[in-house]
Amino acid sequence: MTSAAWLARNARRFIAVLKSPRQIKHLRRYSESLREGHMLDMPTPWLTFDAIDFIADRLSPQWNIFEYGSGGSTLYWLKSGAELVSIEHEAEWYNLVEGKIRPGSRLDYRLVQPELGRLCAPTPDAVGDPDCYASNDPLFSAQNFRSYVSQIDEFPDQTFDMVIVDGRARPSCLKHSFPKVKVGGLLVLDNSDREYYLRGTRPLLNGFLEHRFRGIGPGIPLYLQTQTTVFEKVTAEFSG
Repeated sequence: MTSAAWLARNARRFIAVLKSPRQIKHLRRYSESLREGHMLDMPTPWLTFDAIDFIADRLSPQWNIFEYGSGGSTLYWLKSGAELVSIEHEAEWYNLVEGKIRPGSRLDYRLVQPELGRLCAPTPDAVGDPDCYASNDPLFSAQNFRSYVSQIDEFPDQTFDMVIVDGRARPSCLKHSFPKVKVGGLLVLDNSDREYYLRGTRPLLNGFLEHRFRGIGPGIPLYLQTQTTVFEKVTAEFSG
């Protein structure tokens, strides 16, 4: 793509945000999120703002939450008073976030790094196959995230009021998470506009209502709107 084409496409996206009352109301929060250190010093989930607001209207100190991928969201959920299990794969980031956690927080924070070895042949479809435990990041092309994903397996079905999938090997995380969400609970998938995340897991979504929130979010360039999908569990039916 030429520079002119890139500028034209992204200018259209930027103008679309400015013309959208639903998105322009978030511009103040967005500008604050760009300040250095804001994402951990004034923590917020790294989801679209509309999804954050949807969840915040339901969030309770009595909630039991599980998240794949830690950061501002970790501190945000803890600030609400909820109990949290958080899984992180990157040691340096883990240590940085851990340094922000207040003593006495109801947190089970786990560093679970990928393991050597592919579990599937390196085909284009592997990253969308929930049984491959693969990441689309070339840094992890020779590794798998089975141990990382499987951390949730030790908990009984219908344990969590909310599970957030915003880390590695997301199709695999989704497959393991579906039965762990309580009836009435939420399963949150960030960047759900990436088609391969749901390619192999869509058939497992029996019993969930789907709420899609496309728009801007903290720290994301305005021309790069993304999508967070919140699946709300309405029955205990599961096709796994």
